[in-house]
Amino acid sequence: MTQELRLERLIGRILTDAVGNPVGRVEDVVAEPDGDDYLVTHLVVGPHTRLARWLAFGHQIPVLDAVGFGRAPRVRRIPWTWLDLSDADHPRLLRSVID
Repeated sequence: MTQELRLERLIGRILTDAVGNPVGRVEDVVAEPDGDDYLVTHLVVGPHTRLARWLAFGHQIPVLDAVGFGRAPRVRRIPWTWLDLSDADHPRLLRSVID
């Protein structure tokens, strides 16, 4: 069965695990060519809180990074098969939080 989804509905949404804990914000997708179409294989998930996003931004500024203000953002690749997208506005994992 082929499932079609408009990606703009998914990008920027908070991804939660099976029990409702936030995992991160959907930043991007990874897709592979499949004939004339593309098949999405993974979601790229970044930090979900504003503080974590600001700290990740600080990592990009050398002065802030040198004094320890910034930190590298934690980015995860989530396999597409792990997702429940029955409600694309509230995507969630089919399992508990991953590390």
